[in-house]
Amino acid sequence: MYDLNDLKSFVSVVETGNLSSSAKHLGVSKSTLSRRISHLEDVMRQPLMRRQANRMFANDAGKAFLPYAKSILDTVLRAHRTVDELKETVAGRLTVGLFSGLSRSWATRELFQFLDDFPEAQIDVYTVTDFQDIREQTDVVLYMGELHGGTFKSELLGELDCGIYAHKRYLEKHGPIAAIEELEEHDWVNLHNFFGHDQMSALFHSEHGYKEIRMPRSRLTTDLMGFHLDCIVHGRGIGILPEDMVARREEFHPGELIRVLPEWQAPKLPLYLLYAYGHLPKRNQVLLTRLKNAYSNSK
Repeated sequence: MYDLNDLKSFVSVVETGNLSSSAKHLGVSKSTLSRRISHLEDVMRQPLMRRQANRMFANDAGKAFLPYAKSILDTVLRAHRTVDELKETVAGRLTVGLFSGLSRSWATRELFQFLDDFPEAQIDVYTVTDFQDIREQTDVVLYMGELHGGTFKSELLGELDCGIYAHKRYLEKHGPIAAIEELEEHDWVNLHNFFGHDQMSALFHSEHGYKEIRMPRSRLTTDLMGFHLDCIVHGRGIGILPEDMVARREEFHPGELIRVLPEWQAPKLPLYLLYAYGHLPKRNQVLLTRLKNAYSNSK
């Protein structure tokens, strides 16, 4: 296996015919340059240079090897340029982990727009419902909930406001809810990743501050936020929903979901953007920027 520094040194000395000139050009000492030439000759198992007075020339073996050395260096240079161009081009494949609760949100719309704007880009999307679902070879992850270590760089996009909701038919059947103490008397649909059985959850009131409640047991639990919403819509019980999810549904089905105890706010859900450390390809940088802007515009 050839050392690229040895090859560069050999080509330079052949072209200049002088150790001092080549050493100055390459930014190394004459002894380092001489050692590199000797190492390459050891690899080739024969001398490549001959010395005459203060100059150095390629011998027959060196002349024969010179075009191959240049070809190797040229190939490596073109390879680096190709990779560098990819870094500056919005092209290639991206693997995106998308939290399941965002599968019908601003995030999917932005992914569609990204593909429309950059025809040479491709996106592989898989859903994430738990932190352990995140695959190692992922470019970008949109994750909702608390983080648990991992090897990704994390950036908090924001926190989603949440409230307790029920469908109007459920409240017509079971009656309105006037106090926190009445919550335990009703059926619940729980998101077990966030609001599981017997888990303590703090509700906030602007005047009365925080009040902790124990999440009532639910006959139906799920880690899919879309299914969670559907269960509440179909009258299976009350549950905690992100306000933006409710707002999107209100656009098409106004007045169906009713905020229960509207003066009380449920715990906020953190939303994170996860990605690799270090310098990122252009496609990754552009997608990250667009997701940040899309989230800001969605609020």
